[in-house]
Formats: sequence, structure tokens, C-alpha cells
Amino acid sequence: MTSLLSTWAPSVLIFAVLAVASSVAARAAQASAREVADWIAKARSAATSGQWQTAEASYEKAVQLAPTDVKLRVELGAVLAKIGRVPDAIATYQEALRIAPHLLPAEIGLAEAYRTVPNFNEAKRILEKAVREHPKSADPLAAMGDMEIQLQTYDPAIAHLKAALLLSPTKVENRNRLAVAYRARGDGDSALAQLRKALAQDPQSGVAHYLLGEVYGDRNQDDLALSEARKVVAIQPANVRGRILLAEILLRPVADAPPATTTQRCSDAVAALQPAEADIGSDPQALFLLSRAYRCAGQTEQADKTVAEFQTASQNDRDTKQNIAQARHLVQQANDAALKNDRHGALDLLQEALAKDPTSGAAYSLLAKIYYSSGEMDKATDSITKALELSPFQPDSLYVQGKILEKLGRLDEALAAFAKSTLVDPRESDSYFETGVIYQQRNDRARARAAFKKAVDLSPDDPDYRRALAAVSGPAAPR
Repeated sequence: MTSLLSTWAPSVLIFAVLAVASSVAARAAQASAREVADWIAKARSAATSGQWQTAEASYEKAVQLAPTDVKLRVELGAVLAKIGRVPDAIATYQEALRIAPHLLPAEIGLAEAYRTVPNFNEAKRILEKAVREHPKSADPLAAMGDMEIQLQTYDPAIAHLKAALLLSPTKVENRNRLAVAYRARGDGDSALAQLRKALAQDPQSGVAHYLLGEVYGDRNQDDLALSEARKVVAIQPANVRGRILLAEILLRPVADAPPATTTQRCSDAVAALQPAEADIGSDPQALFLLSRAYRCAGQTEQADKTVAEFQTASQNDRDTKQNIAQARHLVQQANDAALKNDRHGALDLLQEALAKDPTSGAAYSLLAKIYYSSGEMDKATDSITKALELSPFQPDSLYVQGKILEKLGRLDEALAAFAKSTLVDPRESDSYFETGVIYQQRNDRARARAAFKKAVDLSPDDPDYRRALAAVSGPAAPR
């Protein structure tokens, strides 16, 4: 007869093995959790102290160990944006949203990254979606309002910021933003009302005091404006704009003031501006203000020196603006010439544009296209490198870089350039098409089909896109 022991032995052994495996897995999970926590602590500590490269590397390690932790991905995205790797930040936020599709911090982070690029249409689309998905949250409404102030569309900014304050009345920064929008629209009374509420909530808000000083200054209520400007400098001594506001109010004439009072106010204006002199060295308006302060304070030599600096800065500012405008026009003329196959004319116009504005990324990008078309790949590479140094997130330049790399046979680098292009502008159909071409060359039909389909979805009337999609959508050819 078989004993009970021999009958049950295999099962007991299995249970024992499972128990050991479970114990090992638990210890490994605990060790992994501790390791993740250590990397997170290092990352946050580095970010707090401004060591952004260290923070980025530490967050990357933590994400590798905890790939489904969306909070980590959001924090990593913020660091990547901070160090200028905005396309990587966009990809990181998108991955967080793939894992957690309605994660509000990821949506706001993604929208902010698109504002940086800048791609305001995409930022607006994401924020509008976030508002619908999170109707009880003030944050996406506030982000919309802030972006609309940047775009100088003040009525919708006011509407969104008022809605945000209804949901979260204690957010002082949103009251300050609303005051900015009201003032820009010319509604000083409403701006004052919001700023008074803001200061009732936070009497030490330097921004609110500064804005209040500006509003009082607009109304020529100089005593009140002066009081607010002094508070800004007291609260935020390094606030250059606050010091300029203080000096501006001090230099305004006071009716029936004795000469000694006027001289003292001018000396106070000099004292307000001098700590910020290094920061205002190229600001014509601030230099003019400082020269006036020196002059009426009786410091003639300093006044003359500052007037000369003002004149130089003012002339440089005018020249720069004029040259930028002329260069932009020349680039457009060069583009028209290139479309007419007038290569030499286009190149001459672009060289003239760059002589006027050496920072014209558009000129270098068009140069790269022309050199690419004529097969001068070294010159094309050099030109597109300069274009991207000047405008790192310009989607058309990233597309041109991808085409050049593709032509040179550096296909992985080309794919990376096309991917960056579609990250900063998800409507960049040409980059999707070229991505499909590369995958088709590699016989990766699935990826080629996905890329071509995306191109067709974005530009359904393009016959080349439709033919390419059809070519990879049928049965594969026998080998």
C-alpha cells in the first residue's frame, strides 16, 4: 500500500518551492522599492539644489526600476523641460498619459512643454481636454488663462481665470493673473479689486504689490503707487522690475515740492536702480530712467556716461529690430526664388539675410534645403546644424535634418529626428511619411503601415501618402 506520505510528497515539495519563491520575490520587491526610493530622494535633492543633470539621471534610474509609476514620469518630464530637452519631456508626459490617460499633472506638464516649443494649438487642445476631464479642478483653467495672457487674448483669459477662482478662491497667483488680464484690457477697477483680494490673502505677495503699483501709476495716484513699489523692493530686493517701477514713480514731478524734496527723490531713484545696474545694462528704457535719476540728483558725470550707454543701447535695439525684419523679408524672397529654381538668386538672398541677422534659423534651414537639393550634403549638414542650434524645436528644421540623415544612410538618427519633429508638432505629416519610408526599406511593414496611416490621416488628399499606405497594406510579397 502506498503511504500517505509518499502520496502527498510531490505536492508538499511544490508548495515548499512556491513558498521559497514567494519569499525571494518579496525580498527582491522590498529591495527594489528601497532602491527606487533612494533614486527618488537623490533626484529630488538634486532638483532642489538646481543640479538638473544629476536630477535627470537619478529620475531616469528610478523610472527604469518603476516603469509604471506615473508620478515619477511627471517629475522626470518637468526636469527634462527645465534642462531644455523639451521633445524628450513631451515623450515622457505622453508615456505617463498612455499609462494613466487622464492624469492631470501630466496633461498640464505636456501643455506647458508645448507652450515652450512653442506649439500653442497643441497646448490649447490638451488643456481644453483637461478642462473637460477634470471639471472640478482649477488648474487646467488657470493654465488656459495664463497662456491666453501670453497670446494677448484677454477676454477668454478673464473667463478662464474667473472660472478657476470660483473653484479655488485662495489661489493668489490666479488672482494676480486675472488682474494682469483686466489691466491689459483697460479695466483698472476690476484689476484693483482682484489685487486687494490677493493681498488680503497674502500680504507678502511681491507680484500683487508690483501690479497694484502699476495700476495706481496708470491712474497717476503716485503716492499710492510709490508705497506699493517700496513694498515690492522690501519684499523682493532682487526684483529688477520692482526697482524700475520705484525709480519711475520717484522721478515723477510732485506739485509744489521744494527743490530739496525733488533732489532727495532723485537720489532715492538712483539708490533704487544702482543695485540692478548690471541687469539693466542693455535695456534702453531703464538706462534712460537711470540717466534722468543721475541728472536730477546732481551726478552729472554719471548722467553723461549713462546717457551715452542709453544712446548706444537704443540704437542697437533699433538696428536689431530693423535687421530682423529685413532678414525675414529676404528669407521669404529667397524661398520664392528657390521655388522658381533660381538657386543662385536664393543663395545670394540668404547670405544677405544672414549678414543682417546671424541668428536667423529660418535662413539656415532654407540653406540646408537648397544644399540638400543640389547634393551638397556637407554644406546641408552644417546649415541645418546651425538652424537647430538657433531654434532647437522648429519642426520643419527637424524634418530637414531627418531627410539629410536619411540621404547619408544614418537611418536610426534620421528616425530620431523625424520622431522629434512629430513630437513638437503632431501634425507634421511629412515626417510620418519619411518614417514610413525608412521602415519600408527595413521590411518592417507594421511600423511602415502605422507611419503611412498617420500621414494619410493628417493629409488625406496627398496621393503619395495614399499610394505608400496601399503598398504596405496588402499581403506581403513571398520571399
